[in-house]
Amino acid sequence: MAKLGGPLDEFIDMSLLECLNQDEAHPATNAFSGDDAYLASDKGVDSELLVKVQFRQPIKLSGIKILAGPEDTTAPQSIKVFQGKDHIGFAEAGDEEPTQELVLEPGSVQRDGVILPMRFVKFQCVRSLQIYFPDSGNDQTQVKRIQFFGEPAEKMDMKEWKPLKC
Repeated sequence: MAKLGGPLDEFIDMSLLECLNQDEAHPATNAFSGDDAYLASDKGVDSELLVKVQFRQPIKLSGIKILAGPEDTTAPQSIKVFQGKDHIGFAEAGDEEPTQELVLEPGSVQRDGVILPMRFVKFQCVRSLQIYFPDSGNDQTQVKRIQFFGEPAEKMDMKEWKPLKC
């Protein structure tokens, strides 16, 4: 198994973060912050969520950590992870074969959580990820934290690059 690498929070382009069926009072940005806020699905619709994440530069993804929200009955039970399907909707996410599917055991999404290893060979040059939380049969899905682990595919971060003036 490949090493998990470090957190990739700094490589997420928060300005391009998108989530379908989010409760406007609990948006997707909450799941990428380190505080007590959380992402929640719209109770008036269903418990599905589709989170679309863009990275500022290509990354090598080796692990993902999902933490459940404050209510035990709203924890996600599984996720489907897609790579590079920027325009995917709920119908496609439910029907298409994901790049990887993960079953979330109750112990892996509570407290500090567990980093779930990804099939490293399938996530070598990731520019965008789409994470689908299927309908869990509950009124709502709540996610306190989504965190990716790995390393940059290229060792230079273009955000910090400064041209030399000669």
